[in-house]
Amino acid sequence: MKETLSKKVTLILIIMLAMQIITICVFGVQKAGFHQDEYYSFFSTNRSLGFYYPDREWVDSETIRNEFVVLPGEGFNYGLVHIVQSWDVHPPLFYDMLHTICSISAGVFSKWQGILLNLIGFAISFLLLNKLARSIGMADGERLVLMFAYGFNPMTISCVLFIRMYMWLTVFVLAYALCHMRLISLIKRYYVGNEITGYVLSKPFDKQFKKGFVNIVLGIAVVSFLGFSTQYYFLIYMGMMSLSFGLWFLFMMPKKKKKKLDSSGMPEAPDRSPMNMSIGELLGDEEFTQQAASMAERFGYLLVYGCGCALALIGAVALYPASFSHIFRGYRGQEAQAAFTDSSNIWERFRFFVGLADDYLLSGFAWLVIAISVIALIGLFFFVRMKNKKDKLHIAHIRILVAATTGYFLIVAKTALLLGNTSNRYEMPIYPIILLLAVYFIKVGIRAIVGHRKLMEIGIPTLVTFLIFILITVKGLVIDRNVLFLYPEDASRIAYARQMNEAGAKAVVMYNDATPDNIWRITDELLEYDKLYYVNEADTEAISDAELTEADTVIVYAADHDNRDEILSIIESCNSKSEKSEKISAKDMWTVYELK
Repeated sequence: MKETLSKKVTLILIIMLAMQIITICVFGVQKAGFHQDEYYSFFSTNRSLGFYYPDREWVDSETIRNEFVVLPGEGFNYGLVHIVQSWDVHPPLFYDMLHTICSISAGVFSKWQGILLNLIGFAISFLLLNKLARSIGMADGERLVLMFAYGFNPMTISCVLFIRMYMWLTVFVLAYALCHMRLISLIKRYYVGNEITGYVLSKPFDKQFKKGFVNIVLGIAVVSFLGFSTQYYFLIYMGMMSLSFGLWFLFMMPKKKKKKLDSSGMPEAPDRSPMNMSIGELLGDEEFTQQAASMAERFGYLLVYGCGCALALIGAVALYPASFSHIFRGYRGQEAQAAFTDSSNIWERFRFFVGLADDYLLSGFAWLVIAISVIALIGLFFFVRMKNKKDKLHIAHIRILVAATTGYFLIVAKTALLLGNTSNRYEMPIYPIILLLAVYFIKVGIRAIVGHRKLMEIGIPTLVTFLIFILITVKGLVIDRNVLFLYPEDASRIAYARQMNEAGAKAVVMYNDATPDNIWRITDELLEYDKLYYVNEADTEAISDAELTEADTVIVYAADHDNRDEILSIIESCNSKSEKSEKISAKDMWTVYELK
């Protein structure tokens, strides 16, 4: 019966994953433009000659397009990928994977190359999150609710559609959390005692335990290497999780106690007063055996754990030495350090990122999640009648997940760039864990509210939890339309550029030489033209190009600059057929004018 139920749950999860992939692809079709960082993903992965910004010269758009595709004979050139990344501020693993897909589809520049890569990451994250939920004792119904809430959440879809490394960072954050949950279970089962039967093992340091411990530490080392090689923010989660685990392992497990004998020579009954209970017992581990290792023995195992993590990072830095300078001397590293040490904006930054999570992850229902979670905490820690064996069994897992996730959220909120709603990207890697904790505490809270055993037996708490997340999901997807990185407004701008090119119009790009990379913001429009005439706005000399002089229509893409209007007048005066200029549109420090 149990095996049949398990197969049904697995089938439902497979169907759910397929539906979520289809949903993501539907939104992928709607993705009309690119974020400038997405252009950088393709450029730094596949570049050939490198961008240059001439003054008063024509450039074929094919030359620009070639910087985003893998040209014949340039595929699988990972050495170049690493060199280009060393000039910037990111580790190379994501770019290696994107370059692989682009090499397989050489000559193609498409959003689907990046979306496909992230879809693979999403499928892996789906499996990892499901395993993480099982590792903390979530029942089948709760896991189904969680996987529904995760895969259909607007932030998950946004993370897949954003062609950057954050979906894969999410994969390695979940993998790192899962490894630690399994390590905690191993320690409790073999190091402290058998959680299921209550049977106390006589040899907690046997070969089976040591082998299991080393194997999991090796897994943690591999994940650490991959996570660090994907995004340096992984170090923050790694540090928070390792710190939380280390403190629990050293101080919050039951300690050895010598048995005292009474006057008859029999062992005394243990003193259960708070003053004589261990920290672990006070915080919910009182059901476990007192048979635990000494502090020195714990330090020994923790040293093995620490060496595994350290060797992984040393190996990553050895293979990619630029990472060290990125973190300590790169401009983003210095910006992050400055933001972290600035004490004047703590509250503003915290409120900003909490607001993002509330609006985009929980669709404005954070208040409801928090309220029910408070009820759950009261039920877990103060009212014994509301506890059950599963709650007690996995209280350490939940505690460490909460601590690591909270630590990551706060540090990232203090150091990340403030870029409006796109700043969600920095917190996205822990959003699945936040959803996991939300489902867990809402289920416990509803159980505490319902109270009636028969109602709990027929699954009312799980049903109410599911209804709450249906509400959150529908509001976020349908009403609030919180899926990011679609840029639907770009469709009309691209169509306009295509129409003008077909009509024979000439295109001029007036760029700000202080920020020339901002040209990437309008690349999707510029690639619609056969060729482009570049003008440095710092140069106010006259323009006498024959093609511009005789053009019937000139489309000008003008960057914000003190000389913008002056340069625009120069272009107007050089065109003998120009009678008027009309402002067509404005976007991200660029204004489009039509001269005819």
